Amino acid sequence: MKYRHILAAMALSVMTAAAAYAAPLEMNFQSAFTPAQRQNADALEPWARSFEEKSGGDMTMHFFYSGGLVEFSALGDAIKSGMVDAGGWIMSDPAKTPYFFLFGLPYLAKDQSHAFRISQRLIAEVPELKKELESVGVLLGNAVAAPSMIVSKDIPVRSPADMKGRRVLCLAGASSDYIEAWGGIPITTTPGDVYVGLQRGMGEMYFVGVAGVRGSHVYEFCKYATPLGISTSTIFPYSINRDLFEKDMTDEQRKMTLELSEGLGQKVVDSFNADVAEAYKTFEEAGCKVLSLTDEEMSAFIKAAQDNVIPSMARKAKNFGIADPEAVIRKYMEIAAAVD
Repeated sequence: MKYRHILAAMALSVMTAAAAYAAPLEMNFQSAFTPAQRQNADALEPWARSFEEKSGGDMTMHFFYSGGLVEFSALGDAIKSGMVDAGGWIMSDPAKTPYFFLFGLPYLAKDQSHAFRISQRLIAEVPELKKELESVGVLLGNAVAAPSMIVSKDIPVRSPADMKGRRVLCLAGASSDYIEAWGGIPITTTPGDVYVGLQRGMGEMYFVGVAGVRGSHVYEFCKYATPLGISTSTIFPYSINRDLFEKDMTDEQRKMTLELSEGLGQKVVDSFNADVAEAYKTFEEAGCKVLSLTDEEMSAFIKAAQDNVIPSMARKAKNFGIADPEAVIRKYMEIAAAVD
């Protein structure tokens, strides 16, 4: 009888140990950036590798570039459903995320680092915005978009008057409102069609984020580039599937995931800033002159954008369900003004 009890105890011990041992957690992360963009190598790929290194193999985060698992536009839904474990995504339907939409107010921030600090305050102080960002999954961090610029084939752009009546290629979204505010004619296109569009006369100028314009090679035949600062701010959230984080991870794995993700957004923003500096250098080396606007000249762009785009955004936000968008806009601006 004693032997039976000993064997039973040994069997129970083995079963308990097996139950307590969790297999290494394998996860997939999809970046918001293509292989050519340095934000991967500077920030996101080292972050993904750090899971296996720091956990001693208990967790692995497999890294994929934009489009590697699902289409970029579908990434938020894929994280929410668990098809993709984690990723850097963007909210593409402003009707569902009106508080996120209003973060794109014209010239809310002085520069990209300032925009990042504003985003942190807004997420902390505007519960509706935080709820929208957390609708996809557990928020691990966020970055923000880079400054914008106008590249021009033939004339230097130093004021909105220089854009009057000119056809300006742009990506879908808020860009059209800005171009119209500055007197231009927006021609919506895709990044892949910009080079040929400018080359063959579809447009005479191109309005885009500085970090994205270098990959289009338009500096090869555009004579001028005009940096326009943070004309509009966009949050890039980094999220992980909620069920994975809250149900499948151990307490130690959750703790390590949060620790490893601390500062991730700042690293991406730092990489953006370095990318922008290199972009200006690339333009100059290719013979495309990067113009420096005076404070007065820059103020003309800012005033035209704010005078025209803010009322348009307020109307849209009301249609999206915000009862008093003007009050929300004032709150956003007050918080932005209070951030150093």
